[in-house]
Amino acid sequence: KNLVDSEVMLGHLRLKGFRITPRAEEAEVLVVNTCGFIDSAKKESVEAILEAAAHKQTGKCRKLVVAGCLVERYRDELLADIPEIDACLGTRDIEQIAEVIGAGDRLFEPERDPDYLYDEHSPRLLTTPKATAYLKISEGCDHACAFCIIPRLRGGQRSRSIESVVAEAEQLVAQGILEISLVGQDTTD
Repeated sequence: KNLVDSEVMLGHLRLKGFRITPRAEEAEVLVVNTCGFIDSAKKESVEAILEAAAHKQTGKCRKLVVAGCLVERYRDELLADIPEIDACLGTRDIEQIAEVIGAGDRLFEPERDPDYLYDEHSPRLLTTPKATAYLKISEGCDHACAFCIIPRLRGGQRSRSIESVVAEAEQLVAQGILEISLVGQDTTD
């Protein structure tokens, strides 16, 4: 699910004329999409943020944006503890990535849409192997399991329409995708 979010952010950046590079040392803007679900993922996310923050000292990086679930859970703490962070995007803000980057030096807080759900009109830059792609059919979850924080991080269950899912699947096939994996928090709901 985070990979699809990253691909949507990349699609918006490419659409707005940003040049994408996989090499952190070349980038003027670094975006770290995080997970805040389990302890090992939180630790890995913080390590990735700190690694990116170091590029503000040693590389070309002039702006660091942190996105994703960790932001939903720890936005204030991240901004307080890691001053190199210039902006945060939650899971429902990802389509505003270009506006956040273009906001200059001020900390830009996008309007949060609690019902956000990407669809077949959202630009995506696929990062999966050549013939495969993920297609997110829903977002969030309505279950209040004691061990899970997903509803707090991603909101309540929101499903895409069948027509939207089929339209995106057709777009992916037209791009040469042969295998599509449907993803969602609770795909049977």
